[in-house]
Amino acid sequence: MTERRITGLLCGIMLLGLGLRVASARGGLWLDEAWSAELAREVGTPLGVFLSINHDNNHHVNSLWMQFVGFGAPPMLQRALSIAAGTIAIAVAAMILRPRGTTTALIAASLFAVSPMMVTMGSEARGYAPMSLAFLSAILLVARWLPEQRGERVRLRLALCFALGTLSQMTMVFGCVALIGWVFFALAKRMAPLAAAGRTLRLFTPALLSLAAVLGLIFGAAHASATGFQFGAYEPFDIMLFLHAVIEMLGYTIGWPVVSLWLIPAVLTLVLLAQGGGATHRAFYRLAIVAFPVTLAVLHAGNPGHPRYYLVAAIGLLLLLAELIGSAIGRAGWRRAFAVAALAAILTGGAWRDADLIRNQRGDPDPAIAAMRARAPGGSAVLLDRSTGFAMLAAAAAHARYPLTIVRAGCAPARFLFLDRFKGEDFPRTPVRCGADWRPIAGAHAHGLSGTHWTLYVRRR
Repeated sequence: MTERRITGLLCGIMLLGLGLRVASARGGLWLDEAWSAELAREVGTPLGVFLSINHDNNHHVNSLWMQFVGFGAPPMLQRALSIAAGTIAIAVAAMILRPRGTTTALIAASLFAVSPMMVTMGSEARGYAPMSLAFLSAILLVARWLPEQRGERVRLRLALCFALGTLSQMTMVFGCVALIGWVFFALAKRMAPLAAAGRTLRLFTPALLSLAAVLGLIFGAAHASATGFQFGAYEPFDIMLFLHAVIEMLGYTIGWPVVSLWLIPAVLTLVLLAQGGGATHRAFYRLAIVAFPVTLAVLHAGNPGHPRYYLVAAIGLLLLLAELIGSAIGRAGWRRAFAVAALAAILTGGAWRDADLIRNQRGDPDPAIAAMRARAPGGSAVLLDRSTGFAMLAAAAAHARYPLTIVRAGCAPARFLFLDRFKGEDFPRTPVRCGADWRPIAGAHAHGLSGTHWTLYVRRR
């Protein structure tokens, strides 16, 4: 296969990934996106993003982008940074596995293009897609450095990846640990452990300094503030929440449509069989896919129920699958047939889940504004039953240019009532608020990894 044809195929796969991300980014901002935009608007300046938003919902690089495009910008533009980063990540994944052969590289690109986890993160205004790009870039740098251990520039480039990745989303820290451990274990096979530790430290010294500077900035600003570091929501560790989140992450990574506990032993088996299956970055896969989530469980880390927090493991799993499938396709007999069937099943399942995301748009809140505009074209007021829905409505009204007064508390005169709910919560059939009865006129139920359920009510006359 000529280099020109390879480039053409890769560009086609990237266009597919871009199309999926654009199609998934058409709806209004969901809860977390909207609060990111609201917090960036409140502080007003780029310096305020670093010093004043001491909140887990502040993904600094994304907040700067949202501040740059403006609060009332179209959602597609607000998500453009993630769309671009997610699309470029497809090419970087292919470059990581290019030494394993053209087929393996194109399989990696296909998996990253279609994976519902990567499509979701790459089509919402959050920091996960830029973090993924920084993490994959660091993997590429390490994979190219390890064979001959040459190149001084790689140290500064790793420092840039560590800094930008952590400023995009702090789960990059777990990726940094996996990368450092990968280099140490790979070098320890060739030299004494003490020498391997010294070589590893020398490679990552600038990166560790940049990481320490970023973390010092984030937590130093929080310590200096009156409120300290804040969480939108905090849940103590719970083993069932942890297991459900890991299983959901695995399912969305490979397009598996059913939440099943069997996904965990299946993935563990893949990691154990990595050596016999021809995978080259085995230490990295063990650290990123297995050791990372297990460590969080041992440490009883808070907020264990969010699948997106395990994105580092999802990226490692996609690279491992690409290596194993590509290696098996290169062989004859039943291994090739099984690998082709597995690849087809993963891509088909991923496309099915992507289609659901595209239809659902994370419980798109824009129809709530459309319903109010249809009944009150000149503007209106809406009551909230809790403040979580404020930013979502404010962002939707801003980009629709609809004059909307949002009553966060009390009983000011309002024609509409907006209720938002999370997974596991139900809506009242006939809510009573401020002494009035209400009937539902619009609503949405979010599917997938992101989104918010909501119902809009109008006051009965």
